[in-house]
Amino acid sequence: MLDGHSAATLAITRSLGRAKYWVAVGSNRGIDAPAELSRYCRLSTRYPVPYEDASGFVETVLEFARKNEIELIIPVTDFTIAPLSKNRDQFQGVSRLALGADAAIELAADKFRTISLARELRIPVPETVLVSSLEDLDRAAPNWDFPVVVKDRFSVRWAGNRAVLGSVAYAYSIEDLKKKVGHRLKEAGDVLIQRFVQGAGIGFSCLAAEGKVWLPFSWLRVRETDPRGSGSSAQLSIPLTPEVEEASRALVTQAGLGGICMVEFKRPHDGGPPALMEINARPWGSLPLPIACGINYPLLWVEWLLTGKLPSAGIEYKKGILCRRLVNELTHLEHTFHGTPPGWPLPYPGFFETLLKISVPWYPGMHYADFWFRDPSPGLSGLGSWFSGHLRQRFKSKSSA
Repeated sequence: MLDGHSAATLAITRSLGRAKYWVAVGSNRGIDAPAELSRYCRLSTRYPVPYEDASGFVETVLEFARKNEIELIIPVTDFTIAPLSKNRDQFQGVSRLALGADAAIELAADKFRTISLARELRIPVPETVLVSSLEDLDRAAPNWDFPVVVKDRFSVRWAGNRAVLGSVAYAYSIEDLKKKVGHRLKEAGDVLIQRFVQGAGIGFSCLAAEGKVWLPFSWLRVRETDPRGSGSSAQLSIPLTPEVEEASRALVTQAGLGGICMVEFKRPHDGGPPALMEINARPWGSLPLPIACGINYPLLWVEWLLTGKLPSAGIEYKKGILCRRLVNELTHLEHTFHGTPPGWPLPYPGFFETLLKISVPWYPGMHYADFWFRDPSPGLSGLGSWFSGHLRQRFKSKSSA
């Protein structure tokens, strides 16, 4: 397992470890990596930060794999997937790589190509414009309401041995839009500006194998780490709906995805059809939810990779299961404590209402992504890092005052 800092890596480590697989965890140097603290992690290693030294990262992983006779290497984030995908040949005869086809990986990492594919398939998408210069911006979105979403075209843009990390921001006025677009054009190249969709986040996940979709699953975002829009802090399993499932199946198969993957939509509050937000050709942060609901994606994925065994066409998973990640819930609560951000014109959750919801520690049907009684160290480590980081930030603020 790579990307030991990732919530998905922790979920996969626990899943495979409980199934008696021998699991090692690799992580970036210099960061907290809860997955390596899991009782199911048998060995850990550190490697150069991939987006700062891609070749050093590949060399370190390759050496570790040779030394420890690693059978399968599973990268989890875009930062580790791309360097391994570009260097597949080096791992032949050493380890198998849990990677889809290069073309599918590249398509999913390119947000504009993803949007274009959805348009070809007649799947609703937010109004989106590709901007390559500030002159393009002057001709784009003349009648849009603010906020406007500003996002890099690529989740990670590679330049030789290094990479520029993608970003997503909101612009609250035309002047703010020009400033943010200009900055990202210099930093990362092409930028997408997108009409903001106010609505509920809905996810679809599956195992893609042999050109087919297996084990479909769906969930609703209950809370997001940043209430304006970000990764979720709590998700609820829901029944599959025909419109989401049909659109997702079409995207997954036409993109040629392989392995476990997800598609995310927003259902507008005005009652319109779900609009595509993103495709992930890799494990995702809310992976613990389908596992808790009875679809053990990591185990079934690895069994397919190692033995060719495919699961049944579908599994009747549990509905109404809530999965939350405590440190993300605390960050969500912190955002509400500070109140509506300046310039944010849309409804924003209140602090006391949120506190009442989050302060309930457990009820039947609730699961935690990070805290397990039988594997407490990763959750405790993450919580400790959250508090220590906030204390350092507060001390730094007082020192500079």
